[in-house]
Amino acid sequence: MKQCIIFDMDGTLWDSSESVLAAGNEVIEKRLGIKNYLNQDIMNQVMGLEIEEIANIYFPQLDPDERLKLTLECLDNENKYIAKHGGILYDGVEETLAKLSQKHDLMIVTNAQDGYVEAMFAAHPLGQYFKDYETHGRTGLVKGENLKLIMKRNGYQDACYVGDTMKDYEACELAGIPMIYASYGFGKVANAWKTIDHFSELLDLFEGM
Repeated sequence: MKQCIIFDMDGTLWDSSESVLAAGNEVIEKRLGIKNYLNQDIMNQVMGLEIEEIANIYFPQLDPDERLKLTLECLDNENKYIAKHGGILYDGVEETLAKLSQKHDLMIVTNAQDGYVEAMFAAHPLGQYFKDYETHGRTGLVKGENLKLIMKRNGYQDACYVGDTMKDYEACELAGIPMIYASYGFGKVANAWKTIDHFSELLDLFEGM
C-alpha cells in the first residue's frame, strides 16, 4: 500500500548551517557593519523555528519591524547562496529517497522561508523524488497546519512525518499523524512513534508497507 511520507529538512535531510551562516553574515556585515555576527550556537537555537521566532533570536536589540526586515533579507540571500553552494546531505539520503519514491509519495513540510526548498533542489538533485512540498514562508501557517494542508491537497487522510525536533513532534500532534524521530539531527524527542539513527533505516521501516 502506498504511504505518504513527509519530511522535515534541516536536521533530517541535510545540515545547511554552514551556508546559512555565510549568507546571513554577508548581509549583516553589510547592514550593521558587524563581522561573523551569527555563529553555530545561534544556528542551533533557530533550527526548525518559524521566521518571526528566528528574527527574535537573531536581532533582539532591534525593534520588531526592523528585526523581521533584516531577517527576511538574510533569508533571501540564504536562498541564493544555498542554490549555488548547497548544504551537507546526510549519509544515504539520495539513495534512500530514490528507493522510497518508487513505492511511496514523498513530500516536504518545513518552517523555512519561501524558496528554501527550491534552493536545495537547485543544488542537489532531490526534486525528482518529491511529489509536493510546503513552507511556512509561503503559507504563513504553523507546521501542523501545513501538514494537514499538504495531505488534503494530495488526497491523503493519513501520513507520517520524519523530523528531528520537539517542534516537529508538536506539529504531528496537531496534524494527528505519527512522527519518525531522526536522532542524528538537531533536537531531542522522547515520545516519537519510531526512531531512526541513520536515514537509510527508513527502507527497513517501510519495506512491505
